[in-house]
Amino acid sequence: MAPRPIQAAGAVRLITIGAPTTEIVFALGAGDQVVATDTTSRFPQTAATLPKVGYMRALSAEGLLSLAPTRIIAQDGSGPIEVLERVREAGIPIDMVPDRPDLSTLDSNIALIAGRLGREPEGARLAAELRQRLSQNQPPTPLSALCLIHPGGGGWMAAGRDTVPDLLIRLAGGHNAIDFAGIRPLSLEAAVDSAPDLLVISSSALAQAGGVDALLALPHLAATPAAAKRRVVVVESQMLLGLGPRSPEAVQRLRAVMAAA
Repeated sequence: MAPRPIQAAGAVRLITIGAPTTEIVFALGAGDQVVATDTTSRFPQTAATLPKVGYMRALSAEGLLSLAPTRIIAQDGSGPIEVLERVREAGIPIDMVPDRPDLSTLDSNIALIAGRLGREPEGARLAAELRQRLSQNQPPTPLSALCLIHPGGGGWMAAGRDTVPDLLIRLAGGHNAIDFAGIRPLSLEAAVDSAPDLLVISSSALAQAGGVDALLALPHLAATPAAAKRRVVVVESQMLLGLGPRSPEAVQRLRAVMAAA
């Protein structure tokens, strides 16, 4: 049996986990029901100032239950699983929101969350608006794009096929310069061979690189067309984590650079 939507607005105490999930809840006008979020949820500003239950993949049952939630809406991958099971055993319903990089999943996620919150009309309007904004005219000159992911101990990573950045690039009318699937380490040879026309990077990763000049001077990138043209699109890291209400903003930034090429 499907869970019933929440009825008594005054009694609702939501915890949202995962940046896209939190942003959808707020876009549906239910932000006043949210009592806490995870540390990846930093938009809108109201969500950023709410109590935090920790990183989405390192939650604790005690931390979640201490906030007396009536429901938890969490992005797939949240956990650990045993923590979520303990919370369910305490009688708190948990809805898991799929994390697949395709527009049909974005539509179904909005519908799922809107249904749980009793906001189906708002959900239909939001889904239609995002579809319209994501299907605007493509640029006349499609470019190849390389999305750099925040470097870890092993160096820079790149987003290949079947990732959120890959979908954003394609929605903008471009194509991914990387031909592997998923997010993997970026070798010097792969970066040079990919010859991207533009680079996509999060603001936090760009800061870690030392800014645009330092980024474009990296051996991986200095010889690429993107470095020669200084084409860099900076996107907030949350927009690269999953699809949500701000995905059209990322796509529009990419389109603008392609249109100016």
